Amino acid sequence: MPPHSGGEIVPSMVELDGIKDGVLDFATTCTMYWMDRFGPGCNLFTFQIAGLSPTEQYFWMQNEGVALLQEMTKDYKVFQGPGFVTVPEMFISSNKELKTPADIKGLKLRTAGDDGKIFSDMGASVVTLSTEETYESLMRGVIDGYQLSSPGYDYSVKMYEVADYMYLGPVRQPQEWQPQMWNMDTWNSFPDDIKKMIVEMGFAAGIEYYNFMVNRDLEAIPLLKAKGVKVDFIPQSIADEMVSRAEKLYAERSAADPTFKKIYTSIQNFKALVRGTWQRM
Repeated sequence: MPPHSGGEIVPSMVELDGIKDGVLDFATTCTMYWMDRFGPGCNLFTFQIAGLSPTEQYFWMQNEGVALLQEMTKDYKVFQGPGFVTVPEMFISSNKELKTPADIKGLKLRTAGDDGKIFSDMGASVVTLSTEETYESLMRGVIDGYQLSSPGYDYSVKMYEVADYMYLGPVRQPQEWQPQMWNMDTWNSFPDDIKKMIVEMGFAAGIEYYNFMVNRDLEAIPLLKAKGVKVDFIPQSIADEMVSRAEKLYAERSAADPTFKKIYTSIQNFKALVRGTWQRM
């Protein structure tokens, strides 16, 4: 089964439809792109603001999350296998220096997920663009800043050519989990021993990818600085504002959406259990 890059067979961010329609046998993507059909609960499988760490997310998905995701997507002819987990993403990158929450107001930002709602509430204008569109838009001044991924990824797509400031910090997106999705007909065509092998290898690939991303980020930070990018941690006042608004947002969504509440409660219970045992994992 030859691999293909995002956008080669179906447009980026609609891989779930490709799985459902049988155009794709296998795909991985971000569940937060599905909000138009499942509501905000789907965002929680990708990440939660000030939420689970990469290790915590990996084990929550393995123990509870994948079953909840399978339930959510039950009408899409998809088998939800293990997933890939990765490092905290950039907090935000910008061509303008950020010092206080007030500096967010008026910015034109590329992002996706719950932080997009919060940045909007803080006064930014938020759009969702592909990586290629993001580079071009920042270069032309159509946007002032963006969030794509972690330092290693941003370096690999040469965002240092168009961004002046890159702000680090795990609060906005502590990690990212991406599903390993199979078209159900394709999945059912496999014998049980192959299915078992795919699942076990999928779990291993998830952690191996995490290791790859950790090392890529460690290499990327000095390279970004050498390119002249100002790399620093996001000011604490901006991080605190993000967390405060996220707590209110998640409380509102839990009160309004039973599905969101079910998923978020599972996450919060798991986080409390883990951190009550090891403080942090």
